[in-house]
Amino acid sequence: MTGWSFGSRVYADAWSTGEMRAIFDDGPRTRLWLEILAALAETQAEFGLIAQEAGREVAAACRGVALDDAFFADFAAGYRTTGHSTAGLIEALRRRSSALAGEWVHVGATVQDVTDTWLMLALEQARALVTRDLERSIAATAKLARRHRDTVMAGRTHGQMGLPITFGFKAAGWLVELRRHLERFGSVAGRMGAGQLCGGVGSLSALGPRGLEVQAAFLARLGLKAPATSWTASRDVLCEWVQILALACGLADRVGQEVYNLQRDEIGELSEGTDPGQIGSITMPHKRNPEIAEHLGALSRVTRAAAAAMLESLPHDHERDGRSWKVEWHAVPEATLASGKALGLLASLLERLEAHPERMRRNLELSGGRIYSESVMLALAVKVGKQTAHRLVHGAAERAGRLDQTFRSTIESDPEIGAQLSQAEIARLFDAALQTGQCAALVDRALGDAS
Repeated sequence: MTGWSFGSRVYADAWSTGEMRAIFDDGPRTRLWLEILAALAETQAEFGLIAQEAGREVAAACRGVALDDAFFADFAAGYRTTGHSTAGLIEALRRRSSALAGEWVHVGATVQDVTDTWLMLALEQARALVTRDLERSIAATAKLARRHRDTVMAGRTHGQMGLPITFGFKAAGWLVELRRHLERFGSVAGRMGAGQLCGGVGSLSALGPRGLEVQAAFLARLGLKAPATSWTASRDVLCEWVQILALACGLADRVGQEVYNLQRDEIGELSEGTDPGQIGSITMPHKRNPEIAEHLGALSRVTRAAAAAMLESLPHDHERDGRSWKVEWHAVPEATLASGKALGLLASLLERLEAHPERMRRNLELSGGRIYSESVMLALAVKVGKQTAHRLVHGAAERAGRLDQTFRSTIESDPEIGAQLSQAEIARLFDAALQTGQCAALVDRALGDAS
């Protein structure tokens, strides 16, 4: 029986993508493991570590074997019997190959040599998918920032209205963070791409006197770099990969929460684009739920949990520690699958996001004008000092709320304030378009449009 998430035939697309599963599922993973073993045998034959004929037959067996249900049944049975990660794979291949190939497959390499090398190849494929979707999000967010550069809305702090801003300014904040995440994936690429062929304790003892040359030639066949030294116990780069995924998903979650909240019926400032036939609720037919925004939160939580688990893989005992290493078998694929889905959904959300400027303006006025308190205070402070201005404006805001008056009418009728500010000055202070600070300039700077 399959579960509700990554392995489900029904729900897998909610937690990963077909492209990501084509990297991490049993079939493609095992096929790449076998290609690694084929390259290993060819390299060993080239350096005389095994016979030329053995190298050819191992390579042919690895590349030609059918990965059908019977193969995986044998593979799984071998694992259950031995408790060893690849003994079942070796036995399943041996049964389907010549005696010579069966004798010389997987010689001189550990399980971790194969899986670490596979992981570097797999994560390079995954990185291409992740960065593609980040670039989609960057393009969509730049359009939002430019289009809504001057669209006034309420800026909120601690869940309450604070000061006027523009929606373009909010989108520009997402934009610059998206760019930083893209840079992080570019940066970590330089620390990835080094495979592994180091043997039992990392000393290349099974590869003969030319072991370093064998290692370099083997990894070159696969398009990977040779490591400066064994990294069987040094897992910081993989941990860094998952932490970057968690950071990027953190932004996806933040954008999702913004849409989730601003799509509320009583706010209505943003809404997700929808597809024909999409259903929000099977019991409440009228509902238009923020499905993507909400799911971004679930995927981000999964990624953060995997990132926390990866931190536990950093302390290793001696030259190899299965307790720490095997955490990666769960955490790295799960984080990559979940974040791959999240970043694809984020791009789709941003590409189709609907902004409602009229609701933004209407909600701005729900404060009764109190959202302009800072502008009034600063104008008054020039004449009476900041602390006195704060006392006067704070008192006016309290009276406006208590007496259910607009803040502007309270300001205009206050004799102390009226003695300092003219009606024309007050009118200017309550003009939303004039009270968004440097929002437009900051949008221009984020877009690179600033002169």
